[in-house]
Amino acid sequence: MAEKKNTRPYKHWNRAKSISELAERAIEPLAQKRGFANAELLTRWAHIVPEPFDQSVIPDQLKWPHSGQMEGAAGAVLTVSVDPIYALAFTHETDMIKGAINRYFGFYLVDKIKPSRRPFLPQQQEDTRPQLRPLTPKVEAELNAELDGIEDAELREALMKLGRGLKGRR
Repeated sequence: MAEKKNTRPYKHWNRAKSISELAERAIEPLAQKRGFANAELLTRWAHIVPEPFDQSVIPDQLKWPHSGQMEGAAGAVLTVSVDPIYALAFTHETDMIKGAINRYFGFYLVDKIKPSRRPFLPQQQEDTRPQLRPLTPKVEAELNAELDGIEDAELREALMKLGRGLKGRR
């Protein structure tokens, strides 16, 4: 009887993966449906575009010209959702935003940026930091005693901050 062979090669991860790399791989199929070759424009938007457009403009779709219409280097049309408060400023700064995107990628990616007709839905940014209670003097002394042997001041301060955060959770 013939054994069933696994057709998918087993991938070894020889290094630690960051959460952002894993998130990119997870949203990549969704990004490709919207015309983005990869999810980098979506995930790095806040780093690419200058303030205040990093939070008030959200990329929506990337449309490439049809092969018959291409003359030389033709970029894509980027459709974005814009916060109505920044709509006028956005229309004046589209060339600057287009230049920032093209510089980031190192090639002529975006030829034109146009606002979407979809309503702008701002990203919810909740304060997800846990509430910390003040440490008792006894707990503070125990934490200091644990970190006495560390000579590097920066490392000691970072570990002290971590210890206060862990011991001070509610």
